[in-house]
Amino acid sequence: MEVRLRFQSTGAIPGRGEPLRLSGGAITIGRAQDNDYALPDPDRLLSKRHCAIERHGNAVVVVDFSTNGTFLNYGKVPIGRVPTELSDGDILSIGPYELLVEIAEVAREAPATVAGTAAAHDDADTSFDDPLGEDEGDFLEELLGGASRPTGAAGVNRPELGEDGLLPPLDADDEAARDVDEPVPSGPTPSQHAPAVEDYIPSPRAAPQAIPEDWDDEFLTGIGAPDAAAGPEPEAEPPAPPPRETPPRPEPPPSQEARAPEPAAPPPPSATDTATEAELLRAFLRGAGLDDLEIPPEARAETMERAGRVMRVMVNGLREVLMTRTSIKSEFRIAQTMIAAGDNNPLKFSISEEQAMESLIRPRSRGYLDPVAAAEEALRDVKAHEVAVLSGMEAALRGILRGLSPQELEGRIETSGGLGALLKGRKARYWEVYEKMYAEIADQAETDFQELFGKEFARAYEEQQRKLK
Repeated sequence: MEVRLRFQSTGAIPGRGEPLRLSGGAITIGRAQDNDYALPDPDRLLSKRHCAIERHGNAVVVVDFSTNGTFLNYGKVPIGRVPTELSDGDILSIGPYELLVEIAEVAREAPATVAGTAAAHDDADTSFDDPLGEDEGDFLEELLGGASRPTGAAGVNRPELGEDGLLPPLDADDEAARDVDEPVPSGPTPSQHAPAVEDYIPSPRAAPQAIPEDWDDEFLTGIGAPDAAAGPEPEAEPPAPPPRETPPRPEPPPSQEARAPEPAAPPPPSATDTATEAELLRAFLRGAGLDDLEIPPEARAETMERAGRVMRVMVNGLREVLMTRTSIKSEFRIAQTMIAAGDNNPLKFSISEEQAMESLIRPRSRGYLDPVAAAEEALRDVKAHEVAVLSGMEAALRGILRGLSPQELEGRIETSGGLGALLKGRKARYWEVYEKMYAEIADQAETDFQELFGKEFARAYEEQQRKLK
């Protein structure tokens, strides 16, 4: 796919405003010159390395490393260091710049050298493009979307594919190997069945399609006169195979007819499915702690669909809260949760809402927490974050007060020389007033923090709530 980021006129435009292109696996954007794209930043709104745009399998994601934040679609909360998937038409706000994301699929042409075999194996290679597939490899490859795997027709041309079985090489002595590049209307059939054709070359039936053009002169005589030109020895064997082949041909129809009634067996599974649906609903209610809740049979499907929608909303909301928490920790240079060898939380390290849902409904085998443990850990982190924010703000205010203490200021004033003599002279009264006022403020901060801090906090809290709504 082709990925471009085009500067919008609603924001600043550097130079001639040429679009940024994702030509490789990743690009970095920032004000430092060692980035792939260094943007002018006279007001210093950008970080040295502000953000990165990366390919993760079939997805394109953005990762924010900045202090001031990278915003998606004019959101009020920065996306943070959690990889966030981009879609065609998204708007990225980076400092004074606004970038329109353009993602276009590029049609891939099939290789000309392997007409039949590449087409036959192209579908098998495309299964590696799925970043959410059931790969039993390293869980880091699952997280990164399998960026190192071969994709599409490009993987078919690689010579090593012949060793791992995806594209078996043809024998060099096989006539089919020499004729595979020639345009044959029957597609892969000649290359796969050439040995069988060579065994029955004298047969008149196989001559029109299976015999190449350079053999026509040798066998046209035998085809034109099947009865008259039949010699005592060469023509006696060809009729013999047809009668032997014809008896097996009538036999498949009975076997197919015997298989035909088998599809009529769906009625028994349907009864089993009905019982299974009831058991699944009962298991869901048991997991939700609602064992005694009765759901009418006609409302079961609607109930399960509604529960699925509610789960998706809650999972997406929890991911956004965790991403906001990550952004706040990044802004204040607080240590963040990093990916580890095991016990990773899929709610924190999923690149999209769909991937998070799949990880909870169909758990990954290695490297990730159990879905229930992942949800419990995420909620504990959110609750701890709320309390930690208040504790951090209280400690910050006390730190500011310590910096304004008379003892601290007096030490600085005395080292400044003339200003210290001034305060000890005519301005001594002002200093006494400040010492008394500070003592009252510090005492109130220790004994009644809510009274001192609560009013301003509540005002700012309500104002921010109105902005977010």
